[in-house]
Amino acid sequence: MKGLGSGVIAPKFSHMWEFIAQILRVMVSDGVIDKAKFDSFYMPFYEPSVKELREIIQDEGSFSVSEMRVHGPQSGLDSALMVPSRFVNMTRAVFEPVIVQHFGQVMDEFVRTLERRWSVEGMMQCKTTLPEAHDQGWPYPSRGH
Repeated sequence: MKGLGSGVIAPKFSHMWEFIAQILRVMVSDGVIDKAKFDSFYMPFYEPSVKELREIIQDEGSFSVSEMRVHGPQSGLDSALMVPSRFVNMTRAVFEPVIVQHFGQVMDEFVRTLERRWSVEGMMQCKTTLPEAHDQGWPYPSRGH
């Protein structure tokens, strides 16, 4: 399960969230989405620590935890399988409901922008930067711990 080690402060967002923000910023500059809509876009993001997750499971009572492992976002991903079309389809599957609800029917343009960005940046340097946090303005709350 993807998560944080106990005692680790979560970054404001992961590289993936920043990548989505960059795509949306391009769409703002291209006039596809309204800047005010972009500025008001908010998606809370929270990754519990191992300790928090264990406590939640134990408090709920239906299960017991005998072993729990924390994996980074790229664990188990075979970079050879992460081809542009697969990445774009996964990204669309995850983000389409939220993007369409907030921005309207812009998903086809989002995908085109994503594909262009992918071809320019080439897999976003997936192996080295995806798990890293970046600190550019994007409306995600910090964990506050």
